[in-house]
Amino acid sequence: MGFAALYPSYVLRSEESYGGEIVVDPLELLTARLRLRTPHIDDADAIQSIVADPRVALSTASIPHPYPEGGAKGFILHVRKVASRDRRNLAIVLRDGNELIGMVGYQTQGLESELAYMVSLIHWGRGYASEACRRIVAHIFEATEAKAVVARAMADNKASEAVLRKAGLRWQSEMPVALPIRAGTFLTSFWRLDREAL
Repeated sequence: MGFAALYPSYVLRSEESYGGEIVVDPLELLTARLRLRTPHIDDADAIQSIVADPRVALSTASIPHPYPEGGAKGFILHVRKVASRDRRNLAIVLRDGNELIGMVGYQTQGLESELAYMVSLIHWGRGYASEACRRIVAHIFEATEAKAVVARAMADNKASEAVLRKAGLRWQSEMPVALPIRAGTFLTSFWRLDREAL
């Protein structure tokens, strides 16, 4: 899975409510098999189910395990609130059947956009993550001023590294990274795609 802290580590605090209307310009990107779209509050159960699986959560640097009950609702409200040209988190939905199978997104800081993603365990190995990442990378270069897309992966997660490679990113380096949410330090690979390399 993608490494960046863009995903459901945001948990709704008790003083926040679900009732406030959040206005965000909806975004929808299409691929041959997928629709990448702004998440809706009705997606909460599907997202909760994905992130509650330890095999998904523990392959990331940002999803807590166990994931708090109801946390996905807070996550959706949060990503809708902070959505902008330079920061998006989109639901990955199968065009055939309309099933939500994951999330993909980016956050731009300075001249770099960091890519992250997660896909439901039952959909691993079918090329969906690579397809979603290729489309979001194209969108980053179309919609932002970023000069590069970067990503990180746990070095022992060869499937995630393969996704980044198929999305056009190139391996840069490896180094140990402290992950407080995982209570340890993990060897991490760093990946990059420069705009001028397209």
